[in-house]
Amino acid sequence: MANIEKADDWVLILDESIEFGHNKLLVIYGVRSSKIDFTRALGYQDLTVFAIISGEQWTGVLIGEEIEKIQAKYGKIIYAVADGGNALKKALRLEHIPHVYDITHKFAWFLQGAYKNDPEFQSYTQKMAKMRTALSLSNVSHILPPNQRAKSRFMNLKILSDWGSAALTYLSQNKVSSREYVELKWVEAHAPLIEELSEINQMLNGIMHILKTNGLSTGSIKKANDIINANKSKGQRANKLKTDIKEFLCATKKIVPKQNTILCTSDIIESSFGKYKNYISNNPMVGVTDLSLCLAAFTSKLEINRTKEVMESFKNRDIREWSKQNIGQTNLSRRNEILKKTG
Repeated sequence: MANIEKADDWVLILDESIEFGHNKLLVIYGVRSSKIDFTRALGYQDLTVFAIISGEQWTGVLIGEEIEKIQAKYGKIIYAVADGGNALKKALRLEHIPHVYDITHKFAWFLQGAYKNDPEFQSYTQKMAKMRTALSLSNVSHILPPNQRAKSRFMNLKILSDWGSAALTYLSQNKVSSREYVELKWVEAHAPLIEELSEINQMLNGIMHILKTNGLSTGSIKKANDIINANKSKGQRANKLKTDIKEFLCATKKIVPKQNTILCTSDIIESSFGKYKNYISNNPMVGVTDLSLCLAAFTSKLEINRTKEVMESFKNRDIREWSKQNIGQTNLSRRNEILKKTG
């Protein structure tokens, strides 16, 4: 952290993890606005690591205090990209830092608003869930619909429409005598909804590809609107979604008016957490440990000479001291303390 330059155009990308053991990780990355390459998606090596800290809870006030430290030491933060978590929103509001919503989470929110309480969508997803329960141990378990995760259903709506489309294709091409045909026959009643969802997903993927690669600008908003206008989906659900997206893109551009192009995705930090979860998945009892430093290592170029220099300049006690200050007592050490051998 000692070599981080002080600047007046920092953009933060921040998030807090799900709980690992008793604790949650707060991770804050940064990138200078002037150094963002808007011809490609952001990569790990574009990032500067500002904070990796474990805590039992992260309130808006606590996150705000960490942001204050970063701004005091490393310069002005012109905006931050994050999801819509209440603590993150409050922290940025307290620090008077413009909050640019991550478009993946925001689009999922719009999808939820358009479809969650829709009777036809509810009927479709309920029948999918019922089919999974009834046929999971049968000889047609190979045709089961995907599992619907409650928390991220609207971030993964594509898998629901893709399965429905595949089922409709099978029904149109195969014999009515097969058990697979019989068990999938109900899907035909939802063909218009499945087609609508497929077209909506295609539209959203096109928009997100542009915005995640080229950032949010007047030009990219125009391209996004062209995709929306070309979409054939009609009706109340689709029209509401299209209107919500258009209004959101225009409003977001105004959040940081002095920036011609705005970073509008926090995918990079979601990816970091995903890799970290894979690292610890074989031993969930460990919780948060100094292995969380891999979230910083992801951003390194790992050049041989530089890696050698860093490894020779840091000692194990430096890691232990960092862990003491930023991680505290681990879940495993608590277990060993309570269930230690006696006698």
